[in-house]
Amino acid sequence: MPVRRSLERQLLLGFTLPVLAIITVTVLSLTAFYEYRRHAQTVTHTRDVINQVRTLQILERQWLVAPTDDRREAFDRAWAETFALVRDDPAQRRRLQAWRDDLRRSEGEALSVRLQRTLPVAQEMVDVENTLLARRRAVTQERVDAAQWAVLIGLPLTAALGAGLGILMLRRVRSLTTPLLLATERVQAGDLNVRVPVTGQDELSVIARHFNDMTASLQRTVQEQRALQRTLEARVDSLVEASTTELQVLSQLGLFMQACETQGEAAEVIARVAPALFPLGGSVSLLAESRNMLERFAAWGDAPGGGTWLPEECWSSRLGTDHAAGPGLNAPRCRHDRSGLGTLCLTLNAQGETLGVVTLHFPDGPAAAQAQALARRFTDRLALSLANLRLKETLRHQSVRDPLTGLYNRRYFEETGGRELARAHRQGWPLSLLMLDVDHFKQFNDVHGHAVGDMVLRRLGHVLGRQFREEDVVCRYGGEEFMVMLPNCSPQAALERAEALRTATEALVLAAPDSSGLTVTVSVGVTTTTGDRSDLGVLVRQADQALYRAKAQGRNRVATYRAE
Repeated sequence: MPVRRSLERQLLLGFTLPVLAIITVTVLSLTAFYEYRRHAQTVTHTRDVINQVRTLQILERQWLVAPTDDRREAFDRAWAETFALVRDDPAQRRRLQAWRDDLRRSEGEALSVRLQRTLPVAQEMVDVENTLLARRRAVTQERVDAAQWAVLIGLPLTAALGAGLGILMLRRVRSLTTPLLLATERVQAGDLNVRVPVTGQDELSVIARHFNDMTASLQRTVQEQRALQRTLEARVDSLVEASTTELQVLSQLGLFMQACETQGEAAEVIARVAPALFPLGGSVSLLAESRNMLERFAAWGDAPGGGTWLPEECWSSRLGTDHAAGPGLNAPRCRHDRSGLGTLCLTLNAQGETLGVVTLHFPDGPAAAQAQALARRFTDRLALSLANLRLKETLRHQSVRDPLTGLYNRRYFEETGGRELARAHRQGWPLSLLMLDVDHFKQFNDVHGHAVGDMVLRRLGHVLGRQFREEDVVCRYGGEEFMVMLPNCSPQAALERAEALRTATEALVLAAPDSSGLTVTVSVGVTTTTGDRSDLGVLVRQADQALYRAKAQGRNRVATYRAE
């Protein structure tokens, strides 16, 4: 791995070299200044020594020429001062000491001899001081010259070095900052593919490398965010599509359920629409009229159809809340559920009444729990539709049924009669009509009371309900008169069935409060279409004429219509 040239070290070097150069020049300058100062002090000191030696020579002559105590004392003081000046030079001190010693030893000798003895010493001291002064002056001059050259050469060199290093550093910094600035502008504009060229191993290269890593990481982050955004958009689209599908299915369910006329149609609609939401199957069970039994009303998928079960077998029915169970959930399974799948049971509630239970199947328990919101919307829509259908059937039943006997009323007879006549003409089969009347019915009301009369009509209604087929139309026409419409029934068959009805009615024995037993008989008129289109009113008049003939013949008999 190449050794990284630290930009910090380069900056430190660029700062240190000029500083060292300046310090060197300053040290040399200060040294020269101190040497010059010392030289000046030395010159002054040397001159003082030389002057003091000259003064000592003068005082020596004066003392030797005219020896007095005052002159002797003046000489001694001058000698002491001279001795103090040369205290830092032992050789001079020895010479000065030898001067005084020679002067004392030569007492008594001639003046010229004595002066000749001290003169060499004094001259030697002066020569030594002059030599020392010359030497110090030469050293000082050398150092001053060196300081001058250091200033003349060092300062320009330092400036040149600082300028060179500054230019190099500026070029190096610009080599990164300019591309980095352009790169940041491109990143700001949204271009994450930009990279800064990496040259070298210094801190600027590290910055460039980190910038490239940052933009690469940012690019990856943006790509991940875009991928996440696409995923979220797809998820949202999926949820919207699922919600739209759910709304469409629920709307379709409500629309078809609203158009249903019977519970059988409703069961078929549920079995066909529900698989779009719950493909694994399910069932709808409704409470029987006794409220103690649930009957499977509709089923789809693998759910079993038909059958009954008790409300106690379902946890949802017991708790009154939605109940999910199955693999993956710690919840008990309802006893009526034997699927082994994830199961969700929901109560059908509408208009403050519990109608039954919806059972839905899923792959496992968690899937059942997750689909609880959708299942609840489905169940609420279904409950409201079934409640409306029940209400519709109740209203329709009340509009077409006779409340006393439970048979169809005259309104239903008139609505259905026209359709049956048209169907008979279209199919080419005969249509027979029976019109019957309770014999002496007024006596039941007058003698035994209206309660007995109502009982007679109810019992007769039960007999009529048992005697005829499901496709036959049995109606209470009014008062004690009844109509029976027999599609695809020949005149002979109609006559036989009318006779069977008369016989069954005659066998009735009714108990009344004031009688041990009452016998009821009926008179029946029979007519049949001939295959060509007929009017219902004409057919009713024909049956009425036949009934009149039966009564005229003595009642409790059957008579057929005969054209006169």
